[in-house]
Amino acid sequence: MRIVLTMIVAVVSPLLAAAQGTPPPDPEQLLQREPGNKQSVPQTAPSNPTMERLKKMGKQQINRAIMGPQTPDLKNWRPLTRKEKFHSFVVHTYAPQTFISAGLDAIRAKTLSDNAAYERGFTGYGQHFAVELATNETDVFFQRFLLPTVLKQDPRYFRNPDLPFLKRTLYSVSRVVITRSDSGKQTFNASQVLGAAASQAISDIYVPGHQQGLWPIGRRIAFDLAIDSGFNLFYEFWPDLRRKIFHR
Repeated sequence: MRIVLTMIVAVVSPLLAAAQGTPPPDPEQLLQREPGNKQSVPQTAPSNPTMERLKKMGKQQINRAIMGPQTPDLKNWRPLTRKEKFHSFVVHTYAPQTFISAGLDAIRAKTLSDNAAYERGFTGYGQHFAVELATNETDVFFQRFLLPTVLKQDPRYFRNPDLPFLKRTLYSVSRVVITRSDSGKQTFNASQVLGAAASQAISDIYVPGHQQGLWPIGRRIAFDLAIDSGFNLFYEFWPDLRRKIFHR
């Protein structure tokens, strides 16, 4: 039946086209346009918008991880307003640094103490992590907003890429105890030190089995300053490494 229909179309269509002054159509195209013909023109499958959004988000997260945090240079320093300090606090509540610090603090707490209030194994580590995350979020509030606002200090870290390598390293590590006041002068980083002490003292009140007193507070301050020194080194040198490795 298909052969007969093809022959009829092949004979009739050129005659009609010649009469109208138009080029004859392809018989196969006419057959493919027929409603009852199962051999239709292949169509491209529509793209899945959800998958496209997920791919785009994945690329953005990879690019964000490669770019790292946007740390300002010292030459671009300017004082923050109270509103900007509050925004810095909000941003750091979900920053990777906060969660990484909580994980390191949980490892320290689980290694140094055998608190009977916690369970053993991974469950116990999860409990330690939850407690340390709450303490770190308190840290962020004191160190990024409350104390910098009261003491008129800048809670941010500023890169100094113009220094030689050794001086640059010493500058980076020293910023945990030295910061800038809102007037632009260098001063003792009381926001950092007192914030760590305050958050540890508060956690000692509500966390069962915590050793209280000055000794655990001092250990907390020393450990947090060491972690923050490592983050400062990362903020200082990662843009240079990124340009050399990823050319960005």
